[in-house]
Amino acid sequence: MEPASAPLPEPEDIDEVDGEFATPLARLNVGDLLDTYTNVLAELRTRHLIRTNNAPIGDPAEFCAAIVYDGLLAPNSEKSYDLTAADGRKVQVKVRLVRPGMASGAVFSPLRSFDFDICAFLVIDNEAGEVVAAREWTPVEVREHGSFKKYTNGTVVTVSQVRSSKARGLDRTADFDVAWRELLSQTR
Repeated sequence: MEPASAPLPEPEDIDEVDGEFATPLARLNVGDLLDTYTNVLAELRTRHLIRTNNAPIGDPAEFCAAIVYDGLLAPNSEKSYDLTAADGRKVQVKVRLVRPGMASGAVFSPLRSFDFDICAFLVIDNEAGEVVAAREWTPVEVREHGSFKKYTNGTVVTVSQVRSSKARGLDRTADFDVAWRELLSQTR
């Protein structure tokens, strides 16, 4: 294993921000933090220390959906939905980062329960930092158009099903993109 190229911050390099001690990352906005994390993942993958590009995108996507639906996030232990919209609907959020060269058959994580009113599928362009597709599907649409995979015991939907010009469901791309950009620009 190669030594880290950037030294860790010395204690005197750690600032106080908003009354809390913080690393140099505290001054970055959310978008810059996600870009930094993505670059760290890429380097770890290049060094063969990890095998995937999984990024911490799920939680920010749920916060983004809470903005769009003026909703309240569900507790982490809730299995069937991620938030309750202002109008009372239970919303499940599925997100997938896309990058150049990604397989067209890439899938969202499996749905294993259907106790929600709508599922918001978000496709985020990793390099541009924008929502390139966002669709609302009902549980019926997920069951009808998704594919059940026995090995995951869940139903999956492909990115191409959400990005297609013939995509089903209600198009919410513009709403999610505005909320995503707002979220990415936030700082402490």
